[in-house]
Amino acid sequence: MTRIKRPAAAVGAAVLLAFSLSACGGAPTDASKDDFCEAVNDQSAFEDVDLEDTEAYVDALKEQAESLEEVGTPDDISDDAREGFEIYIDAINDVDADDIDNPDDLEGEISDDDQDKVEEFFTYQAETCTPEIPDVEDLEIPTDGATE
Repeated sequence: MTRIKRPAAAVGAAVLLAFSLSACGGAPTDASKDDFCEAVNDQSAFEDVDLEDTEAYVDALKEQAESLEEVGTPDDISDDAREGFEIYIDAINDVDADDIDNPDDLEGEISDDDQDKVEEFFTYQAETCTPEIPDVEDLEIPTDGATE
């Protein structure tokens, strides 16, 4: 193959792969809540990342988004929140270090309607994956040994 045909063949293969994956429906829609929350709360991609290194930070964001996409969402997520999940994953996959260095360049990239859906996804994620704090009145506090 000539020099031009190889990259063109590689790009063609990537496009074909992307279409075949999108035909499968994207991220799973039947994840368990435990698996979903584990993926949401997993910060391991950021463990050794210097936050001043924007390339490394973006790579960590993409790694975390890939993990979340592999797990998918539970089946009780609303349609808008699920769409927000997909918009969020796509946005992370499209971001690069220049976007982090120049956040003004991102203005207008996501419509207000899509932003509302992403916020709905974040709300779902917070409500689903944040442990409930017991009401103080329901706690049994030992009284022996109390000081006066």
